[in-house]
Amino acid sequence: MPNILVVIDPDESAHSALNRIKEIPPAAAVNYTVVLYLPAVPVMAGKADSAALKARKDAKIAWLQDLVAPLQAVGYKIHTETVTFNRLHDEIIKTAQAINADFILKPLRQHNTLKRVFYTPTDWNLIRLCPTPLILVSDQPVIHGKAIVAAIDVGDEDKAHQDLNTVVMEQATRLASILEAPLHLVYAYSRLIIANPVPTADPLAYQIMRDKYASEHAAVIAVASLYDIPDERVHLREGTAADVVTACAEEVDAGVVVLGTVARSGASGLFVGNTAESVLEKTKKDVFVVKQASFTTPV
Repeated sequence: MPNILVVIDPDESAHSALNRIKEIPPAAAVNYTVVLYLPAVPVMAGKADSAALKARKDAKIAWLQDLVAPLQAVGYKIHTETVTFNRLHDEIIKTAQAINADFILKPLRQHNTLKRVFYTPTDWNLIRLCPTPLILVSDQPVIHGKAIVAAIDVGDEDKAHQDLNTVVMEQATRLASILEAPLHLVYAYSRLIIANPVPTADPLAYQIMRDKYASEHAAVIAVASLYDIPDERVHLREGTAADVVTACAEEVDAGVVVLGTVARSGASGLFVGNTAESVLEKTKKDVFVVKQASFTTPV
């Protein structure tokens, strides 16, 4: 029976991640663990302070139970927890591992440029470090029946990228079936491949670029054929991956963008960001992030 971890943001009024489970029938064989994460507070010595902290925690537990009660009443199998955290992404990952979660549903949080420069947001840390498939939920009220956009990378032919493409397509296909949604495939090819049909001053370089484009085009079509995606739902665009994926998702009115990602750290990860992080800050869609099964989290 699948297990889904649902992260609750107490400052959110719509509770987007919790509402997203309504798109799965209550009779479905799914267990939901709905968790309210509470920031840790300094230890206080006084009995009165300890009693006040316990009372506040008890109030949060009661609030959380009231929040899920209407869903439980119609048949959703929901267990609630409260978890204290120092680093939120660490505790989310630990909870997912403890319950053997198949997916995590968490509200998507976008940040302005200044914040992105000075610290790494929770969502970015989850993208980099969380081994569990992660669905970052936007404020779209409904995604059922809306297009699923799967982004793949055929530019690298190594086994790692091929394996990641397989994970993306399998998860996207599974999600499209659950949501009764059409599946689209998108690939962004480099601006260096070809900008126009006129040969450059270097015929050899031009032919190399043409051959590379033809090879990548054939690879994308092969993937589409493997998953029965018709030509009209295959999108090859020139540009950066984040820009192409975001634009394509808008054009087809997608509900979810499915991306594969690898961990990135250091200055490159902080100031450049990988494709998933860039899409996260641009899109108005849900973002579904997956990794290879071999990925091991340092958390």
